[in-house]
Amino acid sequence: MQNISHVLDQAGKPWLPGLLPASNVGAKVEPKLAKLLGLSGETLTSASGPTRGLLEQEATAAEASGSFSPIDEVDERQRVLAAIVRRRGQPAFRKALLDAYGGCCAMTGCNAADALEAAHIRRYSGPKSNEVTNGLLLRADVHTLFDLYLLAVDPNSFRVSVSPTLMSSTYRELQDRQLANPIRIELVASQEALAWHHSRCLW
Repeated sequence: MQNISHVLDQAGKPWLPGLLPASNVGAKVEPKLAKLLGLSGETLTSASGPTRGLLEQEATAAEASGSFSPIDEVDERQRVLAAIVRRRGQPAFRKALLDAYGGCCAMTGCNAADALEAAHIRRYSGPKSNEVTNGLLLRADVHTLFDLYLLAVDPNSFRVSVSPTLMSSTYRELQDRQLANPIRIELVASQEALAWHHSRCLW
């Protein structure tokens, strides 16, 4: 009888008075009982009534906040594209860095343009931040680690430094790698900006 209470509860219906839903109902037993009770197998979930209610609340809140909704794929695609555009930086700044570094990541040498982003050395604080000397062309994952101060560039040697927390990962290969030079000397990354970034790497 507790199995029946479980199936009723899974379907969002009141369970039998005085008989708590069983916590262990076999996968084969559940659909048989549902059929006998005239319940559609589609109404059953792996979440109990209260948990299902919480999940529904979270889904409603997520949709209201603009988070992913599987129903609105077009809108979600637009949000993803907008995020990519923001992540790449201002179009003119990115283009200038693509030109300066010959379309290659300054740390890894990756030449897949769609994977490259305009990284600010000192955080963006207005249009003046978009000077090529305050930027590096970086592969998306490397850009993220640079922004998290897990990768840095020595302002004197222009060699890459890798945080100890990354030394057990494939990123250890970047340790001491020479930063690529831009096509013209006047476009070289600012030592002052690199020193500012390096000072924020607390390792």
